[in-house]
Amino acid sequence: MPEAHPAHSGLPALYRAEVGVFRGRWTMSVIGPDLGMAAGPNIDLGPAENLTMASPDDPGRYLIALSGKVPVLPREEAVQVLEKHGFVIEPAARNDARTDHGWTQLAITEWTAPCQPISP
Repeated sequence: MPEAHPAHSGLPALYRAEVGVFRGRWTMSVIGPDLGMAAGPNIDLGPAENLTMASPDDPGRYLIALSGKVPVLPREEAVQVLEKHGFVIEPAARNDARTDHGWTQLAITEWTAPCQPISP
């Protein structure tokens, strides 16, 4: 996994990746510190067809009490697209046991992760 740019190492993330379902497909945007789009909008990650049974105790769901069937976050695809667009998930978030490798679920079909620019 790429490292964050040295100017951002040890600092809180100024960017965030947002992944959600729109018209039956997962899409992603990277939002910058001024709330402008750093990458995106709506980078396609594929269909939201795979479902799983959710529980509030699942990784990444510490902010939301949710149960029942939910679409499965395409985490690997999202990370690859982030890296392709020059970002990496913040190391502190990746190592936080409450998250799903840095991702936090905000709604049934919405996830977010703090991210930083990649080192050149």
